[in-house]
Amino acid sequence: MLSIKKIITTLMLVLFVSANTVPAFAYDYKIEHIKPVKRNAFNQVNIMSDEAVILQHNLLKIAFNSNFNSKTAVVGERIDFSLKEGLTTIEGTRLLPEGTIICGVIQKIVKPKVFNRNAKVYMAFDKIIFPSGEVFEFCALPNTKDNVLKRSSWAAVGKAAAWTVGLFGVGAGAGAAIGSAASAAGTGCLVFGMPIGGGVGLLLGVITPGLHYKKKAGKKIVVELQSELVLPRLDCIKTKKECIN
Repeated sequence: MLSIKKIITTLMLVLFVSANTVPAFAYDYKIEHIKPVKRNAFNQVNIMSDEAVILQHNLLKIAFNSNFNSKTAVVGERIDFSLKEGLTTIEGTRLLPEGTIICGVIQKIVKPKVFNRNAKVYMAFDKIIFPSGEVFEFCALPNTKDNVLKRSSWAAVGKAAAWTVGLFGVGAGAGAAIGSAASAAGTGCLVFGMPIGGGVGLLLGVITPGLHYKKKAGKKIVVELQSELVLPRLDCIKTKKECIN
């Protein structure tokens, strides 16, 4: 037969364990995933009874709603992007409805500079708008080096190459003229002239300003969430019922 001392000790132990145990329903969620935009990208989503939480560092691919050109854009301007197909987890839970709008704000624009330095656009994203008109906080930045939108360096290289090729003809003409003056016009003079034009073209292509940042409507960029995006469960909005499996 248990002594009173042992009974009291057992009860105290049970009370202590109960007081330090978090109820199971506090962690009543399941983990799902969105399709990775990039290889090995973080893509976890927590699905709860009436909310879905897209965790920080998830990547989303969004599309420009209209043509964009850094040459005409201004700081403070709002730029709309869209998720025409919406967003659904791999497991099948709808997170964002079709036609969701993502709003970006231009923070800073660095114009093209000499020596082929391309324009830079700094943009932050602050909200999303459902087709129904509901607005939710959304904190994201472009998923690029230094979070900057700009043309590829290869585009600037292509511009320099175009200058080079374009002025090959000028160089060839100059070479022919030089050869004629010396009464020795011919292939050798053309070959001599082409490097002249090509060299001048390459030099001009390198020292001229870089390119503006341009995107046509429908072109996509990748953004990275800087904080959790908390959304209502789309499959629970009308019924207001517990939907977690």
